[in-house]
Amino acid sequence: MFSAETLIDVQRGILRTSRTNPQKAAELREWLSSVNSSWPLVTGREPEKAKLVAAMLECRELKNIWLPQPRAAHPGFGYHVSIAAAAITYELPLAGFGIDTFLEIDRYFSLPGIFDLKDGSWRSAAIECRTVDWKQVSMQLHRSSDGRQAYGRRAA
Repeated sequence: MFSAETLIDVQRGILRTSRTNPQKAAELREWLSSVNSSWPLVTGREPEKAKLVAAMLECRELKNIWLPQPRAAHPGFGYHVSIAAAAITYELPLAGFGIDTFLEIDRYFSLPGIFDLKDGSWRSAAIECRTVDWKQVSMQLHRSSDGRQAYGRRAA
């Protein structure tokens, strides 16, 4: 059985192939569809999410978000694309203290909503998302001493 990560890699390969050989890419899409219908690769809406993650990874303008920085003192993992793809797939708004990366992704892939917990404002959102009282949600979150949200523990 394929993992979601394998499916993302297959989708990326199809996207790359479509640039130089659209016919071959169409054949690969058909093959993937037939394999998935006879033997589910992943369940639920994960195939849709995998397709979005693959598209985000192939978006050159977002390269700085997911490409590891090996020379950095604390290299970060490019998990933002996976979180953004899940938000789009499941139509859920995002809320956080550090939203700059999501705002960058939103320029190319429309996110359902981005709420900035620092100043309690919507930075990007569909009308229906604006009805969520995120100020109340943010008051319920516990924050650690470094300002990050920390569920289930009190600030030191």
